[in-house]
Amino acid sequence: MWNRFNIKIQLVIFMTIVVTVVEISTLFFVYNLQQKENQKNAILEVEAITKSLNNDLLKVMLNPNADMLSDITYRLTAFPKIDGLILYDENKNSIYKYAHEIDIKNQKEEIFKKNIIFTENHLFIKNEIKAEGYTFGFLLLDINLSTYKQKQLQTAYTILAIFPFALLFGFMVSSFLSKNYTKPFINLLDAMKKSDPTNNEIIKVKTTANNEIKELFDGFNTQMEQISASSKELHYQANHDQLTNIYNRFYMENELQNSLKDESEVGHILLYIDLDQFKLINDSAGYQAGDELLKMVVSDYQNILPKSGIFGRVDGDGFMVLLKNFTLEEGKKFLEESLERLSDFRFSHNNETYSISASISLIYFKPFQYTLKELLKASNSALYSAKSKGRNKSHIYDIDDNITQRFNTEIQTAKFIKEALGKGPSRFELFAQDIVPLQYETDKVGYEILIRMWDRDGNFIAPDDFLPAAARYQLMSEIDIFVLWTYLETVTQKKEHIENLHSAHINLAGSSLNNPDFQAKVKEAVEHFDFPWEKLELEVTESSAIGNFNRANEFILWLKSKKIGLALDDFGTGMASFEYLKSLPFDVVKIDGSFVKDMHKDPIDNAVIRYIQEIAQLKGQETVAEYVETKEDVDALREIGITYGQGYFLGKPRPLSSWLE
Repeated sequence: MWNRFNIKIQLVIFMTIVVTVVEISTLFFVYNLQQKENQKNAILEVEAITKSLNNDLLKVMLNPNADMLSDITYRLTAFPKIDGLILYDENKNSIYKYAHEIDIKNQKEEIFKKNIIFTENHLFIKNEIKAEGYTFGFLLLDINLSTYKQKQLQTAYTILAIFPFALLFGFMVSSFLSKNYTKPFINLLDAMKKSDPTNNEIIKVKTTANNEIKELFDGFNTQMEQISASSKELHYQANHDQLTNIYNRFYMENELQNSLKDESEVGHILLYIDLDQFKLINDSAGYQAGDELLKMVVSDYQNILPKSGIFGRVDGDGFMVLLKNFTLEEGKKFLEESLERLSDFRFSHNNETYSISASISLIYFKPFQYTLKELLKASNSALYSAKSKGRNKSHIYDIDDNITQRFNTEIQTAKFIKEALGKGPSRFELFAQDIVPLQYETDKVGYEILIRMWDRDGNFIAPDDFLPAAARYQLMSEIDIFVLWTYLETVTQKKEHIENLHSAHINLAGSSLNNPDFQAKVKEAVEHFDFPWEKLELEVTESSAIGNFNRANEFILWLKSKKIGLALDDFGTGMASFEYLKSLPFDVVKIDGSFVKDMHKDPIDNAVIRYIQEIAQLKGQETVAEYVETKEDVDALREIGITYGQGYFLGKPRPLSSWLE
């Protein structure tokens, strides 16, 4: 409540309280002081009266005849403050009594004990009657204090009469103080309300004072300037990329949002630029080289940018250009100019020369034609189409384009994948396909774990349709974690199945080997599940193994320490296949089905299979032939010496649950 009042009202209330407290304190102090002074004076007055009557009272005590008593009574009438008197001899026998208004006998016993008693308007006192050092008796006096009381009340009334003037004086003082001492604060408050340092709108305050007010005003002015400078810096950082100093994604999206709501009749152009093979430079030459390259590309590209063009970096090697009020033809012309400028861009670092190009998408749009989300999605779709054509290519967005539709399908599939990895409604299910020994017979089972997917409506999505989307949106490691953990969680509940298991192959994306989350989950699984780890084989395709195995060397050594095997899948389809077969630590080599399919009519394919078997045998590796579709295939592979076969002839994929039953 108090804080709702302004300073002036607070000061008036405060001064009123102070004056009132001082007035009451003064009244109480003076009243009590005067009361004590009155009591002291009354006692002194009684002593004086006693001395003046001492001889007469002594005569009465010695000769209490009628004349003496009459004479003393007459003398007492000269003292109007005496309301009563009793004279006693030394044996406490009453000799004489004088009473004007109050009978002193009512206080006699208490006076004998205390000698002095004060009541509201009376003083009761006991005094001795002495002569030549001998006490002949004593007297009790009742003194009327009404005259003292009247003076005491007059003093109180005087103090109370001063109170209104004191209040008026306090109000005048508080008004003066509030007017003169709150004025600087009011000016400061007004300046604070009108100032907006974030937009460089500052109202400076001035004063002629040379005290704390000046320090306060100077501090306010300095603070406003500092806030203004900091706001400019923060505003710049919020809208610009720290590396290249061009606009960032936040600013570009704001500009796109504004463009979608303006009143342009011509329309606007949005270019999305993605550098080709930029990751290769980062990996081979390092991030510092990549950063320098980005700076050089930006600096060079700005030379062809129209003055009205808005240029921003929206991700690692992705840029956007917004051309406002541009026709589609003008946009196409600038697109060709951009491709030419960025084609075969050369960059030197540590005596090495690198060249890059760019893939560029173009989308022409008018206000209110798209939402921001739809516009960005369309731009991404067009860029995807440009990159699918190869390096240094462009694509102009067309909603009916087949590549665009495929991109949109991948986005939807990625959503289904995330649902399946979560709580649905899309779902994954594990299947398994037989891996059968060809050189011997056994009751034990071996299989490769496969993953199948159904969308939220129960429609089957083939692996060839959802796995590319998973790779594009970097979901493969999450899928690999799901498959591994779900498999182990399922089979460890069936001890008889594990005892009858020869080996279980689980496919991995090459990137999973380097993924910290996947590595941590595998290590957690080893601690969590009771599983014979020598029966687990992790499969990696030849194309994904290249470049990933070397970086995952520490993790691979850990897998080997736990006796977890590694299998090279689709062998023979990649570059430098035999070189990797010779140098990488695989336990199993799976021969790509394209060789098996044609080995009966193509002697080269047959020779390749024999050559792979010979090299694997020399290294102590087992081999698995894929795509075994006929008994003729089985006989030929047995003759070559292939260890295992996998294909529809030997067993079709079926749900893992059926294997456990």
